[in-house]
Amino acid sequence: MTALAVRTSPMPIERTVVSEILGPLAVTAETELHFPRGILGFPECRRFVLLASPHDGLYWLQSTEFGALTFVVADPFRFVPEYAVDLGPSVRRQLEADDATDVAIFAIVTLAAAPAEAPSMNLQGPLLVNLRRRRAVQQVIPESRWGVAVPFSLAAG
Repeated sequence: MTALAVRTSPMPIERTVVSEILGPLAVTAETELHFPRGILGFPECRRFVLLASPHDGLYWLQSTEFGALTFVVADPFRFVPEYAVDLGPSVRRQLEADDATDVAIFAIVTLAAAPAEAPSMNLQGPLLVNLRRRRAVQQVIPESRWGVAVPFSLAAG
């Protein structure tokens, strides 16, 4: 008689992260993004989840370590089609990206202080994310024509 080898893949271990804005979220290691150096101003915050928002082109970036830290991020190309970021070899190495097509780009959004004002995006410090490997970095572009507070309209998306 021979023993039957059963191959099973481990079930992802799920845990709950409580976001002060979004409420309880089910998170697994497979859904987390890892920022090895954190995000500017938040170097100790290194693990996040990216979640869809009700608005096309906008997402929530929720820290899985600090429930109070939630960013609104945007697909900058949806609102500023002429935007461009150089994904040179050193950036791809940091992200462990074999190709530039492995990388998604997001911009942190600052919400308007008053209803009549437009929100803005930080296009000088985009978030670069290898969605396949779940690695991310914030790239500061010092010599950029783009600023840290580029206004945009949700209607443009």
